[in-house]
Amino acid sequence: MKKIHQNIIIGSGFSAFALNFFLKKEFLVITTKTSLISNFRKRKNLTKYLKFFSQKFSSLGKFDYNLVNSNLHDTLIHGGNTNFWGGICNIGNIKNLLKFFRKTISFKKISINETGSYSDNKYLYQMQKINSQDATIFNCSRQFKRKIYGHLLRIELINKNIIKLQVQRKKKETFLCRNLILAINTIQLIELLINSGIIADKDIVSLDEHKFKTKVSLFKNLKIKKNKAVVLSYSVSGIIKHALGLQKNFNKYLFNLFNLIPFYYHQIFYKKKIKGVFQVQKKTKNIEEISKITAQNFGNSIHYHNMKINKSDVGSKIKFFNKNIYGISSPFIKEATPGPISNFLIKQSFNIAKKLNK
Repeated sequence: MKKIHQNIIIGSGFSAFALNFFLKKEFLVITTKTSLISNFRKRKNLTKYLKFFSQKFSSLGKFDYNLVNSNLHDTLIHGGNTNFWGGICNIGNIKNLLKFFRKTISFKKISINETGSYSDNKYLYQMQKINSQDATIFNCSRQFKRKIYGHLLRIELINKNIIKLQVQRKKKETFLCRNLILAINTIQLIELLINSGIIADKDIVSLDEHKFKTKVSLFKNLKIKKNKAVVLSYSVSGIIKHALGLQKNFNKYLFNLFNLIPFYYHQIFYKKKIKGVFQVQKKTKNIEEISKITAQNFGNSIHYHNMKINKSDVGSKIKFFNKNIYGISSPFIKEATPGPISNFLIKQSFNIAKKLNK
């Protein structure tokens, strides 16, 4: 008889890492590799972060995305966005959870001299590799001990307690589990739910995001009221790191020298929310943006969340399909504050782990 896993986690980004960290019972992590699905369509408009020092990857899938006002992304790579992100975390509402990471992550208060970044929000910290001398940003890709490579194509139900997974490895294989945890990005989640019959033809998918703008100035502080937005600012050294895809500080002398230049790049996360709305076209294998109600530049912050299918949140939709399927990635976050979203991924993963550990 085929082995039935207690828990299978799909994905290997930050949310999968957090659950992997908190989960005490038996589990298996399945993470994708683009070579396994090289026959799928390559979607250049969903491929971001291709910078000089960044690891290269492609967005692959069976559905094309026709986007007008929005910018969506598909980081189809082991470790997910932690291969490219700034590692900023708002520790304000997760202080009680930081102790769990003390041997894995070093939380450092952001500052121009230390990280090349700044905010007047006192709770913004950068997650760094433990004992790093050059402020290396935390990357979770090496943190998974029990993982295999495979791409989840479809989920089915054997009965109310057993979930069947069709996974593309060197050939298609079947996995069985009691609990399935989805830690995949929005693009891959939509495709999985279509293939599994949970999202139907003509269904409407919507996402929320805090309004986001960028600005350059000669001043470290912008005159924006705290109750209106969260501002994350980068010095010239910080700008160079992000532009080249560096996840650590470069030469200390040059880093400090560039910081003396009075020039700053500001990311502004407003409290106001905007929406991205899309329709599934199964016959033509397209996801069509409904541009007349999708906000201009939706998705630019990359912190979109609260995915809904025909106005029902995606978590409820999946629970209706089977109560033993859990979502822990950003599409499943219902409410978020402006700015970093990693703290919500930590909190969500911790809460799911408590249920699974019982």
